[in-house]
Amino acid sequence: ATSVDDHPEDAKLPLVLRAHRLMIRLREMDRILLNAQRQGRISFYMTCTGEEAIHMGAASALELNDQVFSQYREQGVLMWRGFSLEQFTNQCFSNDLDLGKGRQMPIHYGSRALNFHTVSSPLGTQIPQAAGAAYRLKLDKDKRGSVAVCFFGEGCASTTDFHSGLNFAATLDCP
Repeated sequence: ATSVDDHPEDAKLPLVLRAHRLMIRLREMDRILLNAQRQGRISFYMTCTGEEAIHMGAASALELNDQVFSQYREQGVLMWRGFSLEQFTNQCFSNDLDLGKGRQMPIHYGSRALNFHTVSSPLGTQIPQAAGAAYRLKLDKDKRGSVAVCFFGEGCASTTDFHSGLNFAATLDCP
């Protein structure tokens, strides 16, 4: 996947250096936005401190046409795909420049152009959605070779959505 963010020079860096630069940028963005939340400037924010390398490693293995379903802490995947710092802040501040026009809670990112499905608040709901999207990819001859990837925390591993989603993905042999 190539970067289309506000730092296009990152796309030209060797993979490891690009990942390192984006991990540092992500950590700094988290610090700034968490401080904004603590000051009452935004209503909600969750950091992904300590998970940055997971994002960059997973995102670097994906193609831009692969579908991403995430939970609250996968900002790095979206950053790797090219979501700009301005887009992150517009979404967190819920202003009119936000892609969702401020109709989502902060950190409920989404980008149709980057195939990053909007974050949903209830734990685990993205798992069966990802299975459905993967099945659609399997059926579409033009999308063969694409995958749907789903990120979730251990908290949703005991939910019905987790078991249903994995059952659908396995039964339908989804990519």
